[in-house]
Amino acid sequence: MGDNTYRAIIRHAGASAVIERRLPEIAPGDLLLAPEAVSLCGTDHQMLRGIRNDPSPVLGHEGACRIVAGADSSGRFHLGQRVTVNPTNPQDPSFLLGHNIDGLFQQRVVIPRRAVEAGLVVPIDEGMSSSIATLIEPLAVVDYALACLRLADAETLVVLGDGLIGNLAARRAADNDTWAKIIVAHATSAGYRWTDETWDDDLIHNCMEAKLEEHLDNNSSVGCLIATHRDRTPASVDRIHEAAGTRLRAVHVTGGVAPDAVANTLPGIDLAGIRAANTGGPWPPRRTNTESNGHTIAFTGNRGVMSQHLTRAAADLTSNPAQVSPLISHVVDMDSSVDIMNRMVARQSRHIDGETIMRLVIAMNPDLITA
Repeated sequence: MGDNTYRAIIRHAGASAVIERRLPEIAPGDLLLAPEAVSLCGTDHQMLRGIRNDPSPVLGHEGACRIVAGADSSGRFHLGQRVTVNPTNPQDPSFLLGHNIDGLFQQRVVIPRRAVEAGLVVPIDEGMSSSIATLIEPLAVVDYALACLRLADAETLVVLGDGLIGNLAARRAADNDTWAKIIVAHATSAGYRWTDETWDDDLIHNCMEAKLEEHLDNNSSVGCLIATHRDRTPASVDRIHEAAGTRLRAVHVTGGVAPDAVANTLPGIDLAGIRAANTGGPWPPRRTNTESNGHTIAFTGNRGVMSQHLTRAAADLTSNPAQVSPLISHVVDMDSSVDIMNRMVARQSRHIDGETIMRLVIAMNPDLITA
């Protein structure tokens, strides 16, 4: 990084590269942040693969940052302060960090005044490691999803999706909830192995998705968290409906959903609308009930959470980082991250050279990293 330039990871046509940019000018009320460490999440991966058409050339919305310039009218922020950013503003769809405005995969990022005044910049503890801080937003999303599912009083939790959100949800539910049984259903054998080898917990059961019926108890009601990529979400709804039948009580969609996504077995359910209805994580959540074979299934979903959810998740991670630290599978510099991301896109997989990329953390400004 030079006096007037900084490095950024730019994507174009599915490939990523590190380039130099000129330092931006900031307007009154803006904040200029220097990201410490930022993670590659599932939606980032989808954008790299072209499954989503979000326009921002700079991805990244999960990480810890330092304020290096700017001020806000409230006086809540100061230079050097450590913060994270809520990427979703339910009142302003023009601000979606790393989707329609440049994200955190760069050494300097401007957070505009409208986002600062909306409360999207959230102070975090100095003692949290930079890598663990990349889990603040996904943990807040998981906690909201599990709270929605608990409203149905189901006995068994089924998680469809064995990426970061799926594994984080299983771990969180096992540690903090009262589910009688937790099942993580895997689409790939590599995902199955990772979860099975990582969580030594009798409450978390693993199975291949095709054999889900064999692991469901006959008389146990079921709540399902769908944490798959958006191209698999409708099929995942069909899969849990098929497997659980009349035992299915609730479904929560936290993964991406295409605008016209419809499940074949429940064609009346607007999956994208259900998720969008809870943009920003309102409480109580907006629920859609549907009747199937004489019983009711409650559908919820969410797109992002409130900033207070991030604050609570950050406090939990500060007090108990060991709960989730196994999820941090790779911590690399910017150049190495580009190589990994390009290989993931080329192979359309997060399983590279015999390793599962569960959480790829990128050190954006190594001199700012907190261990």
